[in-house]
Amino acid sequence: MTLNLSLLLLVGIGYLLLLFATAYLTERGLLPAALVRHPMIHVLSLAVYASAWTFYGAFGIVAESGFTFLASYLGATVTFVLAPLILLPLLRIARTHQLSSLADLFAFRYRSAMTGSFITLLIVIISMPLIAIQIQAFSNSLSHFDERVSSEHVALIFCLIISVFSMLFGARQASIRSRHDGLMVAIALESVVKMLALLSMAGFIIFTLFGGTTELANWLNEHPDQLHRLQALPAGNNWQILLVAFFAAAFITPHMFHLLFSENASERSLMLASWVMPLLLLVMAICIPVLLWGAAKLHINTDPDFLLIQLGHVLQKDWFIVAAFVGGLSASSGVIIVANVALASMLQNHLLLPVIKLPDTERFYSWLLWLRRSLILLVMAGSYLVYLLVGNRFPLAQLGLITFIGFLQFLPGLMATLYWQKASRFGFLLGLCAGMLIWFIAILVPILSPQLSEITPGLLDQWYWWAIISLVINALLLITGSWLIKLSADEEETAVACVLNALPRPKSSFGPDNDSIEDLQFRLTSRLGATSAQREIEVALKLLDLPMTNKLRPLDLLRLRNILENNLSGLLGPAEATALLRPQTLSGGNAFRGREIHLLEEQLESYSERLSGLAAELDKIRRYHRSTLQHLPIGVCTLNERQHILFWNQAMVDYTGIAPEAVLGLKPTELPSPWSELLSHFCQQNTTYQPALRLELKHQQYWFSLHKTDIEGGQQGCIILIEDETEHKLLANRLVHSERLTSIGRFAAGVAHEIGNPVTGIACLAQNLKLETEQPEVLDTGEAILEQTQRISRIVQSLIRFAHTGQTDHIGHLSAVSLNACIQEAIDLMRFDETRRSVNILTDLEPALYCTGDYQLLLQVLVNLLNNACDASPDYSTIRVTAKTEESWVALSIIDEGCGISPDLQERIFEPFFTTKEPGKGTGLGLALVYNIITEHCGNIEFISPADKKQKKGTQVIIQLPAWTEPDSPTGQGLE
Repeated sequence: MTLNLSLLLLVGIGYLLLLFATAYLTERGLLPAALVRHPMIHVLSLAVYASAWTFYGAFGIVAESGFTFLASYLGATVTFVLAPLILLPLLRIARTHQLSSLADLFAFRYRSAMTGSFITLLIVIISMPLIAIQIQAFSNSLSHFDERVSSEHVALIFCLIISVFSMLFGARQASIRSRHDGLMVAIALESVVKMLALLSMAGFIIFTLFGGTTELANWLNEHPDQLHRLQALPAGNNWQILLVAFFAAAFITPHMFHLLFSENASERSLMLASWVMPLLLLVMAICIPVLLWGAAKLHINTDPDFLLIQLGHVLQKDWFIVAAFVGGLSASSGVIIVANVALASMLQNHLLLPVIKLPDTERFYSWLLWLRRSLILLVMAGSYLVYLLVGNRFPLAQLGLITFIGFLQFLPGLMATLYWQKASRFGFLLGLCAGMLIWFIAILVPILSPQLSEITPGLLDQWYWWAIISLVINALLLITGSWLIKLSADEEETAVACVLNALPRPKSSFGPDNDSIEDLQFRLTSRLGATSAQREIEVALKLLDLPMTNKLRPLDLLRLRNILENNLSGLLGPAEATALLRPQTLSGGNAFRGREIHLLEEQLESYSERLSGLAAELDKIRRYHRSTLQHLPIGVCTLNERQHILFWNQAMVDYTGIAPEAVLGLKPTELPSPWSELLSHFCQQNTTYQPALRLELKHQQYWFSLHKTDIEGGQQGCIILIEDETEHKLLANRLVHSERLTSIGRFAAGVAHEIGNPVTGIACLAQNLKLETEQPEVLDTGEAILEQTQRISRIVQSLIRFAHTGQTDHIGHLSAVSLNACIQEAIDLMRFDETRRSVNILTDLEPALYCTGDYQLLLQVLVNLLNNACDASPDYSTIRVTAKTEESWVALSIIDEGCGISPDLQERIFEPFFTTKEPGKGTGLGLALVYNIITEHCGNIEFISPADKKQKKGTQVIIQLPAWTEPDSPTGQGLE
């Protein structure tokens, strides 16, 4: 052998430098990103579970209890096989609520920051012996190589090196939730080295010492006592409780929880670990008896904890000793590094930050980072002190049992978190305290106090019974306490979120009405200082792509608070972050999140693929009902108890032109006009129905009916239904108008008939005056009488035509009408009037336009409309007449530049005898007659005023008439 202590120390230092280099290259981005972020890196890092207790201490258990050593491997195997039932739900809870430790999880589940602090103290106390085991394993491995080595000095140097590594690569950023790629790759490398060391040593024993598997089998046949030693069950059958303890340790210990849920990249890596980790553990478990049989063949009867070192000495193989030493160094250093990082984070979040004042300085993040690094050094120092206290007094396996049974006490509460909704904080703490008390009195104190062990010698020998008793009492008191004191409403809310497979849910509700960015900044400033508070808000606004303004919508403020809470959870921990942002929700030290339905809907959309079973079916029903509400032909608007809008369906979007994103979280009073007045006034009224309210939208008249119903008497808000009644209102108006025209027509026919005869007689008498006298005064009077009778005759003829229109029996045969010719003739007739010549009439007509109708009646319509347009137009203005074909219709438009028609008068323009002209200048029958003629032609007429929206003047008349569809259309002026 050429290996000496100095060379072995150089190998150890070189190995640690390799870890430093690997982590440094990873952090600098010099290693391929595909390799660094590959799920297998995360899986390999989980092999840190095989600590020095497993690498060295397993041989001591084999020597005493045979196959019991498999409990550590089988327990972890069960954990990873059950990943979909345990690990994945825990991962989703941790991700959704930004939980980075077991203390965070229990503080969130049981709604108490004090619970988190208590859990942190317990975990730190239990973890100290676990870290001390690793220190003892490293220092004693060197002592077994050379007895002159001072274990305490070697352990101190080792602790300092590991502390530096932990601070450099386990606390590189202020945020706890940030992934430490350098740390992950280094831990994965350590796992690979550990595995290769075991495999190489076991392979050497099988193929070199025994000469192959056949020779090994022959040797076992010759030495059946070796198999009997492995197969013999220990007294008391303590392997059952060991199996449960290692099952819990695989995900409850701080280093495993940190790697599984804080450093994890995706669920994919956990699913990969569900079969890779059992395979790795199986390979490691197979190596243990092989190496033990090698020691038996060489008759090595030394300390079984460091049997591998002795094997190297007896075999005189330097590489074998190096492999045993480096493998043990990998196993111990990996656990220490990750446990230090995890414990320091818990101490920072749950013990220090709630009680100390944060500095108001620009170097706040640097201060926070160095605080955690200092805590890493403090944890390492405490572990070293525990090592000095108990080191070398107990075998590794015995110290390991203390810690694993201690962590076992958290198992009932954790399983209740996942699968029992009724577990309360009182029941959880009652059971945990009872289990920990039994663990402390019956297991920890007898092991650490030799005097007590001498007084009660049987107490320590029955440790496994005490472990079972503590676990059973823990679970029973958890159930009893939860039954006696029910969980609060806040606890029940988080319990449902945890039990329902970590369903992502909203983290807060709408805050007070005066909540703003200034309010949030004020809250942050009181704890972080002005500079850090401003920076956090700017980062959150940038992530949401929101402007730096104090006038944000409630929904945007809600999202901003959630982003701030997520970011601050990584810096200060979830309990501190929630208490800081939502002090109004604190109660008895509790600081957690409420509920808001529209955020729940948003998150369910992204979570739907993860749901299965009953949850998936319920989600389908939810989507169906939501789709039904979205596509209802009436508007649906839901308000919460504080009158904030929670739901706004597609019909509301069609009515208002406002997207749901723009209104969610607003109050009705904050909507644009006229909807703010309409909805807010209706919400304040006691009535539940408001029929046909008129609104003017985009210069058009609309009618809406409103319905309202309260949810649970208004305590949960209300639902408003809005129905567009415009079509019904217009149809009803048309029917009323038609009935009115019909009645007036009958009246007009009677009046015309009665007036016609006397007027004819008067006209005859006036004409006879020329034959009876030649006096100028009498003749002038006769001409005046004759002129007035002619005027009366024209009015009577208008009445007769009005009475006859609308009755198809009085219309001549419909034929193809050349609309171009009809329009041109109407324009020519207008030009005969001297008063119309100052108005310019321009036309833009498609050639050969033919409609179905009566030429004379349509000419009358055009003359009437052009006459009205001229009357309304100022001198030297322009009237534009356009006509074109639209599918099976001919569209005619007449636009003037007059003053327009006021909205109040537009509803009455078709009423008979209604006119805005001066007395003697209009009868009020013209447009009524036009309306009847167009209706009689199965057409449509519409007035738009003002025609020019910018200048708010002019009137546009739009007429639609059926196009002539016969194949042989005439080319004349509309005659058959």
